[in-house]
Amino acid sequence: MITFHALGYWGLFALFPTLALLRILPAHSALHRHLSRAALAALLLIAATVALSY
Repeated sequence: MITFHALGYWGLFALFPTLALLRILPAHSALHRHLSRAALAALLLIAATVALSY
């Protein structure tokens, strides 16, 4: 069973490697665009988890 707590941790686990790869990749590559969207999605998942847990 997936809980809000687990979703928050999955968002955190996805966020840090994504940010590390964003520092390495060229600025206007396709992978950079996809990873920046993935980082935004992870941040939104963490924010939604915190908001729904109260």
